[in-house]
Amino acid sequence: MSDYDFNKTQYKFFAKHLKADLGRVKRHKSCEWMASVHRIGQLDNEYWHYTESDRAKIIALAKKQLEVDLLFEPYPEKQSRYERSAKHTSEKENSLSVTHDFVLVNTLDTLRINHQCIDISLIDSLGLYVNTQNIISIEHKTIVLVENLTVMANLHNVILSPDAEYLKEALWLYRGDVKAEQSTGRAYQFFKSLLNSHELVCFPDFDPEGFKIAIGSQAFKILSPSTEALVSFNVSGSEKDFYNQTSALNYICSKSNLSIQCQDLIQGICNYKKTIKQEHILSHQIPLMISSIY
Repeated sequence: MSDYDFNKTQYKFFAKHLKADLGRVKRHKSCEWMASVHRIGQLDNEYWHYTESDRAKIIALAKKQLEVDLLFEPYPEKQSRYERSAKHTSEKENSLSVTHDFVLVNTLDTLRINHQCIDISLIDSLGLYVNTQNIISIEHKTIVLVENLTVMANLHNVILSPDAEYLKEALWLYRGDVKAEQSTGRAYQFFKSLLNSHELVCFPDFDPEGFKIAIGSQAFKILSPSTEALVSFNVSGSEKDFYNQTSALNYICSKSNLSIQCQDLIQGICNYKKTIKQEHILSHQIPLMISSIY
């Protein structure tokens, strides 16, 4: 959606004020947008002034852009491009990302969803994008939320300690990133929706931000290296990430209900002032263990 089009905030603002106010509205960013982009109304230091003709133009503009009545209908919810293309020439405007309901999953064993078995482990891939709206059941007992895409591409290189061997039968779920087509929102929603039916494990980077992700994910357990791994782990370059994650460190240290195991891991990171990224965990073949978060 371009800057020329109404966003939800602007739409709600004008829907409210064009019903209630007569001729002027206290100056607001939405008024400034209307005056500067559409040349409708006049601004002074305190107010945005409009005429009845201006009011009619704004209502007509909303009708043209969104095909709704500004004064009587809510802002239209986003649709999929498939749904929007049935009625509109522009299938992209006010539409959801194509992958909005999709999440990326992988497994070291057989993918077991909707009482079907799919052996994707035979194919060298990132996994499989699945539509969460069509998932009826998940036959995996454990779901592992993964921070980085590298893990999904190299799942067979993950080394699990004996206590974590059962994760070979888990469903591994990529949390996504900041890109719209792989946003974290849907993966987190899906993960949290399984809170009462599955064991939830989070596998993040071994650093303060990673522990913050694990705590926020509502997982029961965290998959991580042991504190001893910090002693032997050594790569070239200076350690910057630990010092750049003060905010995350303060956040996790403020949590008084963390398990002793979890506290020991965090204390180890603080003592050695080291972090280990998932890429390093894979390339250095660092074994991973399971710890309760609470």
